Amino acid sequence: MDKKDDAFFYGWYIALVGATAYALGYGARFSFSVIFPSLLEEFKWSRDLTATMFSLHLLIYGIAAPITGFLVDRTGPRKTMVLGAILLALGLVLSRWGNQLWHFWITFGILSGAGLCMIGAVPFTTVLRNWFEKRRGLAFSMLFLGSGGAFGCYPAIAWLIDTVGWRNTYLIEGLVVAGVMFPLIVWVVRYHPRDMGLSPDGFAGTPGGRTSSVRGPLRVVDPEWAAVSWTIGKAVRKGRFWLLCLTTFSLWGINQNILLAHQVAFAIDMGYSKLYASSVLSLFGLTYALGSLASLVSDRIGREATITVAMAIGLSGMIVLLFIRDASQPWMLYYYSLTLGAANGLCSPTIAASITDIFQGPRVGAIVGAVWFAFAVGGTIGPWLGGWLFELTGDYFLAFVVATVLFAVAGAAIWLAAPRKVRRVS
Repeated sequence: MDKKDDAFFYGWYIALVGATAYALGYGARFSFSVIFPSLLEEFKWSRDLTATMFSLHLLIYGIAAPITGFLVDRTGPRKTMVLGAILLALGLVLSRWGNQLWHFWITFGILSGAGLCMIGAVPFTTVLRNWFEKRRGLAFSMLFLGSGGAFGCYPAIAWLIDTVGWRNTYLIEGLVVAGVMFPLIVWVVRYHPRDMGLSPDGFAGTPGGRTSSVRGPLRVVDPEWAAVSWTIGKAVRKGRFWLLCLTTFSLWGINQNILLAHQVAFAIDMGYSKLYASSVLSLFGLTYALGSLASLVSDRIGREATITVAMAIGLSGMIVLLFIRDASQPWMLYYYSLTLGAANGLCSPTIAASITDIFQGPRVGAIVGAVWFAFAVGGTIGPWLGGWLFELTGDYFLAFVVATVLFAVAGAAIWLAAPRKVRRVS
């Protein structure tokens, strides 16, 4: 059957590959939270020093983000993603033989950080922006659904560590990434629907390449802004660009990575076993996935309203986290995990959609990469900051206060960036 007549739009296959890349690639990143206590136990390093391998991973991810955007714009996504899959898998496999901190800086920090960037959010955000316009919120919801699987890896990683050790766990992760992602990238991913004789969203397009038959279209509110073919040079002169950077720096950067790097260690400190803590905190992944699906409501009620709902849910979970003192109230750990997962699931696709609502054009990949670099700067600070504050105060309370404040800052920044004033759902 001709793909123009295929009832299942090809763009959804690409979104499914993206969800798989998110589940496996970011799952390898988030598994650090479960492996972290094993590294502390074996090597007797301090928490802030051990967390630097995760910080370096995020720094390299961020440095690679603008480069990845440039490569996707210039050479297409498949070559970039294949290189990324090689680097990510290689870094994970080599981590199996790490014995010194600098070994992990090279393997998990540099190789895996750069590789994940090249198969992760930057290329898939850029590609899906081409494939979807009026269904962009739904497409990003499907993409970030994979992150729920990534967070949900905690029990499997804990089981692997108990069964084969943390070293072979790294080896298995690398082999799975290579075996699954190589064929999917080569066989499925395409940069633009016109490469296959299709139009965005799978519907007949207008001469300008815009679709016209889907309910809930984006209405241009600021024609002057929307008419610009945005480049990174133009974007950095605009306040909206820096507000989007503040959003990703605060939420995806410092907030998430203080929590992701240290939450399992925190739960163990409170008296929970590693497997129990990993199982409860993996519920974050379940509700993250549900929140990602629910975020398609941003195509109906708007990006800012969706972010506001997410902030209310997430802040309630952060406040409960601050009051956990021991293992006598397990509902508190459950509540934190469930609410933070739902809130982040709502936020992540909505933020990605907001970025592409505001900035469009054939060279937007570099802009996406720059915004992700801001996230990585925050992510570089977050794991180290959480460990340093623990070493300074003897607990994680102050670190979690910082994470809570920055969660609220991210929500305010999206409102000020105001994607509704550029393109609005109608």
